Amino acid sequence: MRSIKGRIERALLTAALIPVLLVSVFAYLTTQDTLTQSGIQNTQTQARLLSSGIENTLKYVPGDLFYLRDANSMFEYGRALVINDENTKETLGRYIARDFLSIIKNRHIYNQIRLIGADGRELIRVEHNEKNGSSRVVPLELLHDKATSPHFQAAKSLTFGEYYVSPTDLNREEGKLAQPHQPTIRFATPIFAVGERLVAVLIMNVDANAFIDLIKQSNQHDATQFSLINKEGFYISHSDQSKEWGSVHDLSHGHSFSEDYPELAYSITQVTSLSSTESEQSLITSLPVYADTEQQHILGYLIAETPKKVALKLLNTFTIGFVAFILFAAVIGFVFARLLSTSMTAPLRQLTLAADKLSKGEVDTPIEIKSRDEIQFLAEAFERLRESVKLLMRM
Repeated sequence: MRSIKGRIERALLTAALIPVLLVSVFAYLTTQDTLTQSGIQNTQTQARLLSSGIENTLKYVPGDLFYLRDANSMFEYGRALVINDENTKETLGRYIARDFLSIIKNRHIYNQIRLIGADGRELIRVEHNEKNGSSRVVPLELLHDKATSPHFQAAKSLTFGEYYVSPTDLNREEGKLAQPHQPTIRFATPIFAVGERLVAVLIMNVDANAFIDLIKQSNQHDATQFSLINKEGFYISHSDQSKEWGSVHDLSHGHSFSEDYPELAYSITQVTSLSSTESEQSLITSLPVYADTEQQHILGYLIAETPKKVALKLLNTFTIGFVAFILFAAVIGFVFARLLSTSMTAPLRQLTLAADKLSKGEVDTPIEIKSRDEIQFLAEAFERLRESVKLLMRM
């Protein structure tokens, strides 16, 4: 038979713990949501800053391109090309090469600047190696035929004032990947002379490591991992270098963002502004990065990935606190229930013992219970019954 005391204890403990559990669950979920939103906002802020840094790296390239195009020496060189004035071409070619060297040395982001004739043959090429700080004007005998280059073909079809921006890829020379690999993005514009006659194409090869290094440096200082993908979803930069340059135009190993996140790949490459989502393990923020300030040429998509275990790290501390609070509340509730149930059932136990004695004919022991409630009224009734039974037994 279950005791009243046990039922009272269970009822009191349940009544105490249910609100505590509800409040704890609500606090846990609220804290989780707050930390998630905070993690997303923090990731978005970092992504914006890094995106601005990448875009600032390329900020002055169109200006440099047009500066060289509009130089007087370039204008006169174009006329010399039209009339085939070899002496003038040779003299002005040196001036132009000097201008190329000046920009390539001072900007620190170009690895090649070249002037290609309308027939596709290189006329002037200047090269720069930022790692060792060396620059040179390439001798005439080492100049290449770029007639079949897609970048040359794309640029020569433009009108005056337009410029072409290539995809970011690994540079090739004469059809072969340059060694060591040279991540490159190209800016190009046509050169006209004598009206609208195309005489050359000016191409500036930007060393993409100038902005790729920014991404890799950001990965070293925080748990948030950044990557940059092109419009096809192939990695330009990733914390795991073996995943980079998977396109058939580069290393052709095929690894891409769509392999890592097939459910997100399409939506990521369609975003036009900052966007955030969640995967099972991570908070993912993406935004487009542009190669120009007019946002007409997209460079790729910056991906910021923050593991949930990092973003919700504080939740572990809160969880321990919640568990400790619940255990403390359970102990306090148990002690309180035990004390209260004892105080409530002690008079009942006394009354039960008195009734048992009365049933056995022990009528001389007074029934005295001071509980100040209904039990005391019941005890007083039993006391009157004892007196009555005692009186009857004397008759």
